[in-house]
Amino acid sequence: MEDRFFRFSNLSSFPEIVHGISSRNYGDMRFNKLPSQEVAKNRSIFLGDLDINLSDIVYPKLCHGAKIKVVGHNERGKGSVSPGNAIALTDGLITAEKEVYLLITGADCLPILIYDPLMQIIGAIHAGWRGILNQIIPNTIGKFKNLGSDPENLIVGIGPAICQKHFVVKNDVLENFMDLYPSVSLIRNNHGYVDLKKAALLDLKKAGVPKGNIELSLTCTACENGTYGSFRKEGEGAPAMAAVIGMRE
Repeated sequence: MEDRFFRFSNLSSFPEIVHGISSRNYGDMRFNKLPSQEVAKNRSIFLGDLDINLSDIVYPKLCHGAKIKVVGHNERGKGSVSPGNAIALTDGLITAEKEVYLLITGADCLPILIYDPLMQIIGAIHAGWRGILNQIIPNTIGKFKNLGSDPENLIVGIGPAICQKHFVVKNDVLENFMDLYPSVSLIRNNHGYVDLKKAALLDLKKAGVPKGNIELSLTCTACENGTYGSFRKEGEGAPAMAAVIGMRE
C-alpha cells in the first residue's frame, strides 16, 4: 500500500507514530462535492490501510485561517463522517493524547505534521497562503511551547503541495508576501509568484525548529503526474488529499 500514500522518513523513525498522506487513488477526502457517505468511505479505506479507525479521527472545518485547537478523546469522531460536527473554523489541531488521530485535507495547500517525541505531543496544520500570512505556523509552535515543548525537539514534515512556478497570486497577495517574506516572492512577466514551502521553512526556522528536524516533500501537486489533486490545475473538482497523524498506546 506504500505507493498509495506518502510517509515522512523522519516521522517514520518513531514506532509510536502513525501517519500518512493519501493519494488520489483513495478519492476525495474533503466534504465538498461528494455525498458525505462517499467521502467517509474514502477516508475509511485510507485510514484502514494505516490501521486507524474512522471513529478515532478529529477533523476541522477548514477556513484558511490561523486558528489552532487542542483536542483529545472527547473530540474523537468529530468531522469523521459528516461536516456537521467538525471542529469549527480551525486549520490546525494539536493533541497530547494517544489514540487520537488528527486529520486535515488539502489539494495545493501545505499539509504539515509535527511531533514532539519528548513531550509526546502531535499536531497537524493546513497551511494555505492566507494561513501563512496570518502566521498559522508560528501560532502552532507557540501552542506547542504552551504545552511544554521546546521547538528544538520538534520533528516536522511538510507534505506535497503546490510549487512556486505554479502558484500565481494577485498583486495584493504578492505585496503582503513581499512585506513578510521577500525571499519567497518574485515577479515574472507581470505575474506574481509565491513559494509557500519556503515561507513555511522560514517560519519554522525562525520559531526555533532545527533545519535537520524538518523534512520537506519536493513534490508539487500541480506539476507532477497527478498522484495528488490540485485545485489550481483541476479546479474545484480536484480530489483533496488527507494528512493524518496519531500516537499509538
